Amino acid sequence: MALVVGAAAFVGCTDEGSDPAPRSTWTFDGYPVLEPWTLAMRGSDDEAATVVVLGDSVSEGYGFQRNLERRWVDRLERALRARAGVDDCEPVSQGFHGTGSVVPARYHAPSMPDPATSGRATPQPAAGPGGRALDLAPGASVTWRIDATSVDIGYRTRPGGGPLRVTIDGEIPLKGVAIPTDSDGEEAGERTVWESGDLGPGPHTIRVRNSSTILSGAPATVTDITPFDGDRGRCVHVLDASRSGMTADYITRTPSYLADALSLDPDLLVVPLGFNDARSGSSPAAFGRTLDRLIEQARAEGYEGPVLLVGWFEPRWGSSIPDWSEYIAAMSQRTERHGGVSMLDLSAVLPPVRGAPQGLYMDSLHPSASAQPRIARSLLEALAPRGEFVPDRGD
Repeated sequence: MALVVGAAAFVGCTDEGSDPAPRSTWTFDGYPVLEPWTLAMRGSDDEAATVVVLGDSVSEGYGFQRNLERRWVDRLERALRARAGVDDCEPVSQGFHGTGSVVPARYHAPSMPDPATSGRATPQPAAGPGGRALDLAPGASVTWRIDATSVDIGYRTRPGGGPLRVTIDGEIPLKGVAIPTDSDGEEAGERTVWESGDLGPGPHTIRVRNSSTILSGAPATVTDITPFDGDRGRCVHVLDASRSGMTADYITRTPSYLADALSLDPDLLVVPLGFNDARSGSSPAAFGRTLDRLIEQARAEGYEGPVLLVGWFEPRWGSSIPDWSEYIAAMSQRTERHGGVSMLDLSAVLPPVRGAPQGLYMDSLHPSASAQPRIARSLLEALAPRGEFVPDRGD
């Protein structure tokens, strides 16, 4: 049974201005299910408490060009940090165009700010968090301009993979001379992380180059970069492993996609999917079965933490697609079929696209910048209820 919370007031995050708090009836099943996440958040002074968002364009940030800190994933991270009240985990915006989340080698949403590339760099949709990796031909490179004191660089091992060379502000760090990606053993095909040392404060230019010779022809796969500012291994992190156009069906048919998202070591896996499954012809019943497979595959990969399914607002689409409420119901049914699975229904908090206040949505599917605070506040109250945490720092 879902817990029904009437007239719930979702109060603001740390920087959300005067946007009124939404008030509505919403259904949420499973505060006890999320207890492992609550415990992780309480311990974020000593160890990282990590949310991984396995979503689509609504989560990746379709429509954003800069100022990525305005996305709901980044707003949620800042709000969770503020509510946790942990020292030296200040909710600030920095990193890559304002985001401190994991940054892919290439965003899939066309509006997003991609890092610079040179040489032949080919998209690799089955690798990296969100399937947004790049295969670099010999001599090719990817470059990020990031405000951080240290970074993690993600890459994929592969048979015959070429070596990578990292330069930071034009200099080659001692352990960045040659990072091997060649592997024929059990680790072949896994996402691996190279950790930088202390870079010092301020912006830095991080370049990763396939240093193979043209004659060897050995490719190398770069997946992502994650910026840190004194918060490595501690504080709350909300990591974007989303991709525009993504379906739950694709994830279940692409084991490496899910594996690379789970390599971010989540304490909570958030799954806000369904729009693209519905648009691609998946019935509500078929979508439910796909979610069953996704949950089972995550468990088979060794993920034991809670899974939070998120049902979005009602989109505007043609009569040939079943009503969105049927997909919401399919999500809710998963909480009865699987242990450790909860569901948050935001369709009662966020108004339907049809008839919504002007400016709340960009089109029939995508929330605008003005809708992002509502999303973040609603998730904040699910993941860090005020009764569980002492309000701090004006959250």
